[in-house]
Amino acid sequence: MGDDSDIDRLVARKLQQLRTDRGLTLTHLAELTGISVAHLSRLERGERQPSIGSLLQLARTYGISIGKLVADQPDEEYHLVRAGQGVAHKNAEGRYEVLSGPRATIAVVGLELPPGTETGAVHHTGEEWLHVRAGAVVLFLGDEEITLKSGDSVQFDSGRTHRLHNTSTRAARVLIASTASAVHHPVSGSDHP
Repeated sequence: MGDDSDIDRLVARKLQQLRTDRGLTLTHLAELTGISVAHLSRLERGERQPSIGSLLQLARTYGISIGKLVADQPDEEYHLVRAGQGVAHKNAEGRYEVLSGPRATIAVVGLELPPGTETGAVHHTGEEWLHVRAGAVVLFLGDEEITLKSGDSVQFDSGRTHRLHNTSTRAARVLIASTASAVHHPVSGSDHP
């Protein structure tokens, strides 16, 4: 795939197209997602890079997979991602790579979180599973702090507010699987001709 700016433009166009195809205003979309109108507008203009949490929330709201949201992927009988060939994207939270396909009922994302960086706090319908592939992170899950080291996994109700923080001096690599995209939502394409 092209560079990050190509991916940013692709995502911005898709976000705007999805909203207009479904006849939604930015205000209504903000009510459905919990993301501010100003932030949604900047995402659609390509002035902001969406966080993983925002992408999951938008994909869930539209009733599509995160893979369909961030990549032009043909519909195939299976979805294969070769090492280093996933749709990669960088934002303020770090580098993430979408590993799930366009028809996936779960969103799978690989996250590389630089030292001292944390993700935004999010909550969304569904379940989430995290597996630390390298390094260590602290998962803030509601009022709890859970330290996860390389090889550790955790599964939780993603309706609880959660965020990750890399407190170490080296990058952490985390595999995230979320069922957020599997839930049927009021603005999915099937509800709108």
